[in-house]
Amino acid sequence: MDQLMLLSVALPLLLAPWVLRGGRWSWLLAVAPLPALLTALLLPVGSGMHLPWLLLGTHLHLDGTAQLLLLFSSLVWLAAALQLLTTRSGLFGRIGFAVGFTSAMAGNFLLLLAADAVTFYVGFALMGLSVYGLVLPQRGQRARRAGQVYLAFTLGGEVALFAGIALLAVSADSLLFADLAQQSLPAAAVFLLLAGFGIKLALPGLHLWLPLTYRLAPAAAVAVLSGPMMKAGLVGWMRFLPPGAPGLDAWGMPLLILGSLGVVLGVLLGVLQHKPRAVLAYSSVAKMGLVSAVYGIALRHPTLAESLVPALLLFAVHHLLVKAALFLGVDLFERGGARRPLLIALGVLAAVLAAAPFSAGFAAKSALGAALHGELTLLMVLSAIGTAWLMIRFMVVLAGTPSTPVALSLPAALGFAAIGVLSLSAPFSPASLGFESSSLYPLVLAALSALAARGLVVRTAQAMPRPGLLLGAGVRLLAAVRHWSGRPLPAFPLPVTGIRALLNRPSPQVDPTWTGGGIRWLAVLGSMALLGLALN
Repeated sequence: MDQLMLLSVALPLLLAPWVLRGGRWSWLLAVAPLPALLTALLLPVGSGMHLPWLLLGTHLHLDGTAQLLLLFSSLVWLAAALQLLTTRSGLFGRIGFAVGFTSAMAGNFLLLLAADAVTFYVGFALMGLSVYGLVLPQRGQRARRAGQVYLAFTLGGEVALFAGIALLAVSADSLLFADLAQQSLPAAAVFLLLAGFGIKLALPGLHLWLPLTYRLAPAAAVAVLSGPMMKAGLVGWMRFLPPGAPGLDAWGMPLLILGSLGVVLGVLLGVLQHKPRAVLAYSSVAKMGLVSAVYGIALRHPTLAESLVPALLLFAVHHLLVKAALFLGVDLFERGGARRPLLIALGVLAAVLAAAPFSAGFAAKSALGAALHGELTLLMVLSAIGTAWLMIRFMVVLAGTPSTPVALSLPAALGFAAIGVLSLSAPFSPASLGFESSSLYPLVLAALSALAARGLVVRTAQAMPRPGLLLGAGVRLLAAVRHWSGRPLPAFPLPVTGIRALLNRPSPQVDPTWTGGGIRWLAVLGSMALLGLALN
């Protein structure tokens, strides 16, 4: 049964050549997340396997954190695959998108199951770089800039993580996470790991890729980007920098400050957006800012970590579900099918994210507040008010979004409904959902203040530049300064035009016989495995 863990990672990669065939073969994509789902459901906590022939010796382990995240992440991947297959099936005929989607899925599952630093890094890098192929299908200058910005930030994060892990390899006796937790880490390695994973969690200054990508990638792809993939940053901190490890308490305050700034930045910019997906993007910045601030408290006060880290994990899992459901629903709503029922459903999900009583959002916020033991009270209140503002703004701009009436796809609707229903209570038991009168105060205050300031918000939003415009202006200014100084300029930020053309070209016709492309892929993978065995 332990082989299910290996199959969870291998199957998405093995199915990629058949998905490229298009037509009925594309539906194999819905099979790809199933081994990961079965791993979470069937294997007991503590299961593991060691593959000494793979990389530097791959260790896979299913602990409680991996089991919880693998369960809900695989469901989100399945729902996103169903929606893309029924609404944008033509994308899977493109090499960049098909390989990008399956590779990102495999990388996400690998990092969740990894028990050593090298295996985690391979999964994280595979997941992060593969997302570039998901942005490419959107044509035009803005999509090209979004892809370049995303790739620049991602590569910067990968370099930081690689350097940090290299420092760990020099200073530590073992790269197993169980051993790293007992060792004092070099300050430079801690900084690099915080920054590298901070890009995925959209820390202030490291968040610039997020609004552009969320607006221009297919919404169903953004569902997995904002859900399972974004939480990989938190998993990275938990694996490499666990609270209580020697010398990490000094890093708690900087992380707390940056996280608090993220909450404020996400709310202030989010309420001024005029596109639903842009509002949700800045909502993620605010929510992950709160996650970062709370993790800073856990680093600073290791005595709180025993109860705080599990509460934070449940909070992150709830955000994984509800944000994925919101993006899936927005995609269906923009297509015009069943607008009124979808608007009501999205309103309910927005209320859940804003911690409405008797919802998983309320349970997640209450559990986190109780585990903080009075810490971050003001930030928690501001976050609650800000989230309510953002969800009000989201519903306002969503209601005014035009769409072309299209018949609602049943598989896509079922996938959205499944994730939406799960997000109402999961990952909490129904018995833990409750109500406190004090929880209504932030919601009422947010509603009244939003009503009073609606005119100011509308006027300010109309004057706001679109996401990425200031970044693009900064890039052009830098290029102009360098040109004026007489220094030759490389293409900014990376010479990706050739890569983009390769990944975005239509896939060649695949030979349907046993000598076709799928078998060639299997031959390459088999050769790599045999080479690893020979070198062992």
